[in-house]
Amino acid sequence: MKGNTEAGGNEPEVVVLFCQQSVNSTVELANAYRRLDGAGVRLVVLPCSSNVEVRQMVKILEQGADALQIVACTEEACRFLVGSNKAERRVEYVRNLLGEIDFGAERVGIVRGMNLSEEQLLEWAKERADLVRELGPNPMRDAGKGGSPESPPQAA
Repeated sequence: MKGNTEAGGNEPEVVVLFCQQSVNSTVELANAYRRLDGAGVRLVVLPCSSNVEVRQMVKILEQGADALQIVACTEEACRFLVGSNKAERRVEYVRNLLGEIDFGAERVGIVRGMNLSEEQLLEWAKERADLVRELGPNPMRDAGKGGSPESPPQAA
């Protein structure tokens, strides 16, 4: 069954939205899906992390993702000057909302980096999966409109 490991444990689905400026030029991960030990990861490239809106983050969770990891470039390297700062404020807003409704603020996070490899993106996805594993599967997984529980969530 999707969302569970063979041993019966929780296998989180994590969506990673990453700034194209934050990755090494050799990384070609646009809209890739990877299966890791204990997690499924959807990688989605963005022109800038500031493109991530609050409603998009919520929609990704509504569609069944157990967690969302935003990867922004460093503040000094942001080609839009304040893009990664905007993304950070939006992530904090969503985390506060999730905490207020007891959904688990850990379901959404942000990290910053430059010249990142595919391995680093996947490592951060695995770390996010480990943080949400104890929360259990996303309660909206089966209730989300626009996605079936058997298909990986799509980025908005």
